[in-house]
Amino acid sequence: MDTLDGVSAFFAACEQAHSLDEIGAALFSSARRLGFPHVAYLCGGLRAPPETRILLSNYPDAWRSHYRAQRYDRIDPIISLAGEALDPFVWSDPLIRARMSPRQSRILDEARQFRLGEGYVSPVHASFAVSASCIFVAEHPDLDPRACIAARRIGVIAHEYIARLVRRGDTHLGAVHRSRPLSDRERACLEAFARGAGDAEMAATLGVSLRTVRRHFEQVRRRLSVASRQEALVRALLGRAISV
Repeated sequence: MDTLDGVSAFFAACEQAHSLDEIGAALFSSARRLGFPHVAYLCGGLRAPPETRILLSNYPDAWRSHYRAQRYDRIDPIISLAGEALDPFVWSDPLIRARMSPRQSRILDEARQFRLGEGYVSPVHASFAVSASCIFVAEHPDLDPRACIAARRIGVIAHEYIARLVRRGDTHLGAVHRSRPLSDRERACLEAFARGAGDAEMAATLGVSLRTVRRHFEQVRRRLSVASRQEALVRALLGRAISV
């Protein structure tokens, strides 16, 4: 499956979803097609009260039972690191592993026995006033970079649609930001980014400097109240501010 098609298919599924369970089913199916048999979306933190937390996961039942029995929610290194990170990371990154205690590292070592060998963690910093992350998990470490890019977009899309359900349900997870209109040039940059263009290509196409392109993206992030270009892209698509 083409990764861009996978993102589009997930977007379409979320458009038709009316519940968290439906979004979760679409998330699990799309992740599987990208090569990630298991995925977990978490908003609010594992130790947060149930009424202020959302967890969608298809991790193996045996691992969940082991995880609960060992009370790993108290020391889970991935959840804590995801709450601090701005950019995606993988479990096996030496810099990530170096920040873990021996006991925390042992959690990941034990997870391999349950076919949870490598994870791609995508933090999300939009829509809610609480931390969220989407963790895509495969059995082996040879992750396809294109699949990881698609997974990041899917995680942000899932988060935004969950935000819509939360707003309609009047829960306590926080307010959804209102977006300010984009300029024509800002829309052009976002649409080019959606098509996979790099900054240099955008600058040449628009007849502006690299610095100008990057300034436009900074303005887009501020207007849409997001932390990354990926989140800006999804927010703009959902708000019909751009078309691709």
